[in-house]
Amino acid sequence: MRLRLLLKASVALFAGFAAATKKTSLSKNAQSLFDYAMSINDPRFDISYKYIIYPDEGPWSVRFTAWYVAGLLHRNQGSDLENAKGALEGILASQQTDSYDSVWYGTWKLSPDEPTPTPNSDLFLPSIYNTYDPNWREFIGTQLVQIVEEFSDLIGTSLVTRIVKAMEIQAIGAMRRNGTEGDNLVTAYTNPAVMRALTVGWVGARTQNQTLIDYANTQGEEITQLFKEGPNTFSEYNALTYYGMDIWALAANLKYGPKNASMTLHASFLLQELWTDIAEHYNAYLGNFVGPYDRANSRDLTQHSAVLPLWYWGLFGYKKAPEPNKMELDLIYDAAQGAALALVMEEVEQNINLTVRAKLQTPPTATEERFLNKTIRESLYNDTIRTATSWMSQRLMIGGQELAEEVARSKQFVPAIVHWAADASHLPFPYNGFFSLYPTATTITAVATKNKLEISYPNTTQAGTSSFQFMLSNIPPAWNLAGNVVDGFSTLPCLGVNVSAPGLQLQSTTYGDSIYDHMYYNITYAVPANFTGVPSITFDLEYTC
Repeated sequence: MRLRLLLKASVALFAGFAAATKKTSLSKNAQSLFDYAMSINDPRFDISYKYIIYPDEGPWSVRFTAWYVAGLLHRNQGSDLENAKGALEGILASQQTDSYDSVWYGTWKLSPDEPTPTPNSDLFLPSIYNTYDPNWREFIGTQLVQIVEEFSDLIGTSLVTRIVKAMEIQAIGAMRRNGTEGDNLVTAYTNPAVMRALTVGWVGARTQNQTLIDYANTQGEEITQLFKEGPNTFSEYNALTYYGMDIWALAANLKYGPKNASMTLHASFLLQELWTDIAEHYNAYLGNFVGPYDRANSRDLTQHSAVLPLWYWGLFGYKKAPEPNKMELDLIYDAAQGAALALVMEEVEQNINLTVRAKLQTPPTATEERFLNKTIRESLYNDTIRTATSWMSQRLMIGGQELAEEVARSKQFVPAIVHWAADASHLPFPYNGFFSLYPTATTITAVATKNKLEISYPNTTQAGTSSFQFMLSNIPPAWNLAGNVVDGFSTLPCLGVNVSAPGLQLQSTTYGDSIYDHMYYNITYAVPANFTGVPSITFDLEYTC
């Protein structure tokens, strides 16, 4: 049955919520993050069209614009209010509303100049995450929730009413997503799932629509149950950008969500447990998180940004955050959201206890070791699990994951990775060398123990098991300039590596490719065509500096 919403005679209801709101007060560190975000967004705001100029999905970014509006309204100086209202007009105009039955109904255009997807012509064929992004319902939707809750008195009743209408449309499209017909939003896809619970529940409460309220409550319960059965592990595990979005969604639920909604009621528990896990994985000496990572762009946060460290900035200050220099391009991308994050920093801070706060800021001692073993549940409706093991010392970290799947994950997946202090004299953090396994196979057993990483392909009937491909990155300049040359793992700065790869063939080392801006050496061990048994490789590792 088609999901339609009866728009009750609710203009007066919407208007009733546009009461004056108290301006959020920011801490010194939250203000620093806020000011940095505005300093990078102000110069790229198109004063004529009222969109942020950012050419990754087109000339302008509707999502970046939504993030910027929160900053304009909080600052509210000079022409900020006028620009914010103009930007909101553009955001509302960019929502996809002309094809009710389409999978992109209710999401937003990536850039306002692009056409609507055209399933019946070659002009702009529908392609999920290419010509349309269904998750922008949640990215932009949660931002509109914040704007209404924080600034309804500034933007006025008319804009509030239109935003609520847009959120009803957003909810229709969001509720249709169930992981079928090419879509992938299921409970295990944590960050949009938590954001969806907020957006649908919020607009349901404002319009007194029980269908939306019930749906959001079910989502909140299922997300929490899956997390608890981990135990206490999100299925989108150790994902440093998407953990950042989880924190945003949970904090926004606490501050803006309906008080009796299941996601709001569970948000504090989820946020506290998530930060506990984050602290266990964080090495404050190296400024990085021990792997493995379900999804990672940056493999070294001190050189390339992710969203999670923005919370460190807002909580503890930029100098204590695992961040690159302030002109780094990934940081300029991620921090576009910084003003919005700053406005919920207090909710985050209230859900980090003193022990966790200390661990987030205190480097491991020279003799300290940690071993983590995490079970990751994929669904409430089957017994599929993955297992992540991690070992950490002050200057060396190892992570691996065991999984048995049929479909290859993206290049964001890092099933095995080693970090070490390749140059301990580098400031403000040591220069982190790392090598990681590129995920060609879908069944992988990667296990981390003290000073050791073991990897094998148990199911050689699957594609991608003909080689182990490793990406080695971040070799200190002085080591290269001294005449050293990378040749496999035979000689590396500050790391002794003993490789056991029975029956495998080491290929010539090459350099020059990159992954998410990390230039790397390709070190590949090929599995011969006549190989019998389970191909495997073991690294015995010793920090030598």
